[in-house]
Amino acid sequence: MNATVSVQELWSQILALPASDRHWLRNKLDVYEEEEEERLAPYTMEEINAWIDDFEAELEAGEPGYTLEEFDTQMRKEHGWL
Repeated sequence: MNATVSVQELWSQILALPASDRHWLRNKLDVYEEEEEERLAPYTMEEINAWIDDFEAELEAGEPGYTLEEFDTQMRKEHGWL
């Protein structure tokens, strides 16, 4: 079986789908693009340096951080799938 399909053939197959299937496919592709944009959003050096400055200020102020157990508990509360 030849698995090579041209882009034009793929487009023709998509157009031949029932409208409900094309709508489903469009929704799936939209979600994928949103995830890609969120995942690939770069941070600026200013943002990174601000995070570091905030962390260092907390350390100097003696503000307590989280233990591993506290962090784990909090993440499991916020993200039940963990």
